[in-house]
Amino acid sequence: MKRRYFVAMTIASVIISACVYNGRVKVPTDNTQIIQETGTATESFSLPTAGVATILSPSIQHNINERTTSAPEPTEEVIETEQPVEEDNFHDDMSCDWDAEDAYLLAKIAMAEAEAEDTEGKALVIMVILNRVQSDEFEDTIHDVIYEKSQFSPVSNGRFDRVEPNEDCYKALDMIQLDKWDESQGALYFESEDCADNWHSRHLDYLFTHGGHRFYK
Repeated sequence: MKRRYFVAMTIASVIISACVYNGRVKVPTDNTQIIQETGTATESFSLPTAGVATILSPSIQHNINERTTSAPEPTEEVIETEQPVEEDNFHDDMSCDWDAEDAYLLAKIAMAEAEAEDTEGKALVIMVILNRVQSDEFEDTIHDVIYEKSQFSPVSNGRFDRVEPNEDCYKALDMIQLDKWDESQGALYFESEDCADNWHSRHLDYLFTHGGHRFYK
């Protein structure tokens, strides 16, 4: 009995010596093979690690548990940012170098359609004309867009021929031509706000309302 105890303690001492060095503990996860070199002779024997665990002191066993348990890898949080949506701008694709006649026609249609509107309201009417010139759905010139049959009521009823642009109409024109202003969202149509249920509202995409006009595309 004493000899068996002595053998066990000797094995434990060898295992501890082999597994603990330089303040570190190394224990394989399967059967432990202890290799003891003495001079040129090499002796080896195996012992289940479960037997080692029962012999090691609590402090050594604690170190083994800490060093053999891998910590989870840190994860980086990915933050997605929304990219701003760029709206189409008339000035990106078309020049505003109109001649005097075209400038006069644009100011005149602003007066005929939006005399009671503010400067931006007049500029929006002008932008509808310019957006149509750029669109494949309408005529190619300012003159032809304005005079296209049954498109603008002041042209049809004669008001367009009777009015003359005021200072605010030319100010609206300068906003577009000089300041590169365009808040039209590509509008191709407009109508009086008091006519909410009509062909425009049933067949077109509503964009916004400014003053007394509703704008569509």
